[in-house]
Amino acid sequence: MRRAGPVPPTGRGRIEALQTPLRDDALMVGPPSCTAADFALPRLRRCPSDLDGFVWGPRLGAGLDGCVWKVWSGDQGPFILKVFWDTEPPELAHYYAPQRECQIAALLQMMETAVEKAAAASRPILLYADPKTWEDALDNQAAFSNEARLAQQLPAGQELEPGYRHITTMPRMRKCYGWLTVESRVFRELPFRLKLPVIKVDKLTRFIERDKEYTAILYEYVDEAENDVDVVQEAMDFFWLAGFSRTLSQLPQNWKSGVLIDLCDISPPCGYGWSEARYRRGPYSAALMLQQPEAGETPYLRAPSHLARSRAQQPVIQATPTQSSSSSPSLPPSPSPSPTQPSAQSSPQAPHSYNLRPRNSHPGQATGNG
Repeated sequence: MRRAGPVPPTGRGRIEALQTPLRDDALMVGPPSCTAADFALPRLRRCPSDLDGFVWGPRLGAGLDGCVWKVWSGDQGPFILKVFWDTEPPELAHYYAPQRECQIAALLQMMETAVEKAAAASRPILLYADPKTWEDALDNQAAFSNEARLAQQLPAGQELEPGYRHITTMPRMRKCYGWLTVESRVFRELPFRLKLPVIKVDKLTRFIERDKEYTAILYEYVDEAENDVDVVQEAMDFFWLAGFSRTLSQLPQNWKSGVLIDLCDISPPCGYGWSEARYRRGPYSAALMLQQPEAGETPYLRAPSHLARSRAQQPVIQATPTQSSSSSPSLPPSPSPSPTQPSAQSSPQAPHSYNLRPRNSHPGQATGNG
């Protein structure tokens, strides 16, 4: 496995990490490229759908990073549209939310593609079984690249050397359909009940400013359902093995049906906020995380001045979707349809056939879930 050579996201490296590009102008049509260069500089591709064709449904919530709406595209949906407050990296010591989420969504798409290709070739991806350092995290992430995967010559079923682990499947991830931009005028034109009031989160006041363009990401809608602790633990174990460190805000409401719906809960190894101190402790305990009380709703301070002049209660835009389940969402129609365009049906969920929690390379060591 190769050793990558970028600057760690600590000290001066934190500032450099915030300036890393986050978006790719290429349309999200077909599987992503999975070269080593793509993993070193992950960028999310653009959504092929036109925002003008969306039907906006209820606003589902707002927080420190952004606001979430349920939307439909024609007769397809529902989908989730997450709009981020920040239009440029923050001046205070904090991660840049659209950057972190775009990078992680791009990395997870590439990893899913790499795992599918590796399984088809019966050449499973080989990772360090007990990563501890930033270099270990980078190497495990790079192991999903074409170069590392094709250089790995250990056939499936052959006994591994101590300290390594095969990856043949991935836990269920929420499907991402790419980034879009939303002009502030779009929010002013929404019916009153869908508009976003001014909110305050951790002493920060958040609101939509005039004459600005905001980054948004379109996601699969995941149904509200109980989280199975074993399913959540499997995902947490995978994130750790794949090089992601956990953040300080591990919240149970960020998981639905065993799926992580807020990617800002983890940080990639080259991203702002990645922590070796937390990473070397191993995957977080899903049981402990799910036992935490859920945070209350973000308090609304007041309606923006341009909303206060329009107090008439307008009904929420409703749509009659053809799909009410998140188990088989399809990508909204593209301005230039392509037979290679991905859909939920083209990439069925892989079975959960592995458990990453045991650290076979260090039998006498604790799992470090604390």
